[in-house]
Parts: sequence; structure tokens; C-alpha cells
Amino acid sequence: MSIQEITDHQLESKKDYDYFSTRVLKVIHHTRDIFELHLERKNLEFSPGEFISIYTPTLEDFREYSIASGIHDDHLSFLIKHLQKGLLTDFLASRQKGDVITIGKPQGIFRPGLSHQQGEFIFIATGTGIAPFLSYIKSYPAKPPSKFLYGVRYRKEAINFEVFQSLCPSYLTVSREDFPPFHKGRVTDLLSLLPLHQNVHYYLCGLDSMIADVTQMLKSHHVSVGQIHHEIFFYSKP
Repeated sequence: MSIQEITDHQLESKKDYDYFSTRVLKVIHHTRDIFELHLERKNLEFSPGEFISIYTPTLEDFREYSIASGIHDDHLSFLIKHLQKGLLTDFLASRQKGDVITIGKPQGIFRPGLSHQQGEFIFIATGTGIAPFLSYIKSYPAKPPSKFLYGVRYRKEAINFEVFQSLCPSYLTVSREDFPPFHKGRVTDLLSLLPLHQNVHYYLCGLDSMIADVTQMLKSHHVSVGQIHHEIFFYSKP
């Protein structure tokens, strides 16, 4: 039985239609470890910060991926880190145009920038944690964050960083190679650039250790917990 046949058969028996089939438009391999998946949008409505579940071919399991496309784009896009022995990443990385996959409806409560567009807000990301911020900046380019801090291992992993550079003060750190004029080190090295007062909201997305370090620093400067919003994409290895 083909993936298409499995999907159609199981979707017909699903009463609440929490998931449905869509088709691959393209897969862009940015690096060996990062690729971008484009899918038919199917008229789905979403808000920047929401994620979508993508299912295995048998529909027995799934993984959640933050939407990276803008609300006005005619497709859904996702930035995906190709994990070794990942449940879905080998499958998704090898998809071709026209392949059918199964996805769920947009979910999640992370809303970068949306509640604070009339005030000052800041985005801080590592790796593919840039995805929800890309969704926001593509959706609301006229209301960018006051600053964007982004940390990657190698310069080539800074996917679409130029979008932010063109719209707001943006700072890149590269941890595993020298790539002038960008800072070599971790994104937390740039925290001195942040304004620290009660009218700023901080949105953090990416590695758990980065989120923990930034949160601790903000709290040490008397930033309230209500001003710190985060979404963890990856957990540090013990």
C-alpha cells in the first residue's frame, strides 16, 4: 500500500478530521543539517508562533514544527534540523514535489510580538528557533522588533537572517568559526545590547540552555517574568 493509499484510507475513518493530507511543493537543502519544507497551504489560517504536527507515513506518530511562512504566503514553510535517527527528518528530507504527507491543524500559544506591537519587543533565537520569528517578520514587516539577536554554529546556518537585517537592528553570533564582521561566540555574549526596562517584552526561541541563561540575566535585572516569553526547540544533552 502506498503512502497516498494509507493516508486516504485512515483519513476517511477519522471522524474529527484533526489531520489531513497535503502535498509537498519543494524541499530546499540549505546545509547538510538544515532544510526547508514547503507544503500546500490548503487555506489554513494561522498566527505567527503556531506549530503544525507532521505525521509519519503510518500515522502512528508525529513531530511538531513551527511555521516559518508569513500569514499572507500561499504556502506553509518549515525550517527543520536534520537529526540523526530522527523519527521524521530522514523521511521529510527525502520528499519530492507532489509527495503526499499528513499534517495537523495549527496549534500553540507562543505569539512573538503580536500582543506588544504598540510597545517595544525583542527577539532572541538560536538555530532553527528563528522559524516563528520569520513567520512574524514576513507577516508584519512594518512592525519589526526593536532588536534581533541570533546565534548559530556556522554562518551558513543563519537562514534568512538578511530579512531581519533589512528591517531592524540585527546581530549575529557564530560559535564554531571566525566569520567577520560577526561576533564569534554565543548569542548570550550580546546581552549587553539589550534595553532593560519594564516596557520591553522579550521573546526567546531555540536551545533550552540559551533560554535559561537569558531568562536568568533578565530576572537579575528585575525584568518581570510576565515580560519574558519563550519556546524551547531543542534540549541540551546532559
